[in-house]
Amino acid sequence: MATVPQLTMSRSHSLLCGSLVFLALLVTTRFVLELAGVSQAGTRYLSGSAGLFLAAIFIGAVAPLRGVHKLVKLALPAVILSAWTVGWIVLYTVISAVFRLQRSHYAEAEDYGNWTHLGHHLLEHVLEIGIFAMVAFILMTVPFLLRRWPITVAPAAVLGGLVVMRYTTEALGADPARAAAWSSTVGILLCGFYLGGSARWFGISSGGQLLVPAVVLGWTWRFWAFFAALLSAAFYKTHFFEPSQGQVVARLLRLLGFSVVEGFLAGLLVVWVIALWIFGATSETAMVVGSQKATPGTPEPGRLHEEGTGGNVMRKGIA
Repeated sequence: MATVPQLTMSRSHSLLCGSLVFLALLVTTRFVLELAGVSQAGTRYLSGSAGLFLAAIFIGAVAPLRGVHKLVKLALPAVILSAWTVGWIVLYTVISAVFRLQRSHYAEAEDYGNWTHLGHHLLEHVLEIGIFAMVAFILMTVPFLLRRWPITVAPAAVLGGLVVMRYTTEALGADPARAAAWSSTVGILLCGFYLGGSARWFGISSGGQLLVPAVVLGWTWRFWAFFAALLSAAFYKTHFFEPSQGQVVARLLRLLGFSVVEGFLAGLLVVWVIALWIFGATSETAMVVGSQKATPGTPEPGRLHEEGTGGNVMRKGIA
């Protein structure tokens, strides 16, 4: 009995360590590539904040499998991920400023030899720890709460990843037409195929049991987009929301109501219908495969061969 908590703690610790290694490698890779002469227009896609958000979604999705069953226990990992990511950014900012590494984007030209300006720059990064931690915690919460419907966790995490990538890509100044490649609309369509194809693996035996997961995924899809709109209103302008048009609060409330309705309709009329179609197709395939099996009482080929061989041996022994 005493070994179970130790195993759970070890698995949880290894999960967080993997994410920390990923974030360290991401920030370091961007720094090294910039020093090697790679254009900042290309290295900007190795965004530490994007990596942090993706890691948060991943941890929220797999946390129940690591023995975490209370939401409050995700608060500390969110803070650790945020502080770890910002810590690496601060480190390379200091190195770039001290050694005047002009190829690196981490330090500004005003930071070179100006410790006051560099101090303000570093303070801005330190203040980001709290903001990143809150965002990371919210991103962890969504897939974590979906553990009641295990079939929805993986597609919900993928949808969140698509929204994160599109938001950060547009926030970094990329062409919105190219950022549209990270379309979560296409992702929600694929969710229907996933639900129908994997239903039997989750013990679902009828298409009606897919209704609630389909609607949940529809709402989850619209929540990711609405959360991106909130971030757009507060930080970087993206196609998710345009704050310059005014009436920010009223428009966000209207968007929230529209998202609830749209998510329900998308889950009911799109995801569930596709899931029913795929579920029916896979059911027919299972029936065809089942009909091709040997009828009850008919020996299998290998069994028949063994019995025949045994009979020959017995006859030889009698002879």
